[in-house]
Amino acid sequence: MKKISIDETKLPAVMEIIEKAALLMDEKDCDSDKEAKKELGELQKNLREITGNKKIKINIFQAYWSYTDLETTARRALMPPPMKSNLSNEQLKEIVLHILKFGEGERDWWLEYLEINTGLDNLTDYIFYPDLIGLDFDATLEQIADKIIADRK
Repeated sequence: MKKISIDETKLPAVMEIIEKAALLMDEKDCDSDKEAKKELGELQKNLREITGNKKIKINIFQAYWSYTDLETTARRALMPPPMKSNLSNEQLKEIVLHILKFGEGERDWWLEYLEINTGLDNLTDYIFYPDLIGLDFDATLEQIADKIIADRK
């Protein structure tokens, strides 16, 4: 399983862009205020350039502070978008068995990666609420991995 690396030198700039955008969206109506909309568009353009992710949408960071911190958010923005790959059952199991060892941003990336590669849009239920998908609440990660493999589409 590969480690997801980011360009640490870009982290301060990404943090600044996200913080400015979040404050702007919190303080102004960026849909009807033309100046605010223009400024937000520039911030999005800058974020896309620095991250290299042409599909990233700045509005997803509107209230990042309600669920995480700025550095984690910026690190996640710098990670490449998860892609579909030919994930074997063994590789899938390895990811699930190690998923809770990752920090928040990297764990979120791996969860999204697993969703894309299993076709299970409720994958977080498997990991964090196994009782919702037919397992015991205290199911082991091995049992969870086996259930994900059995249910993958």
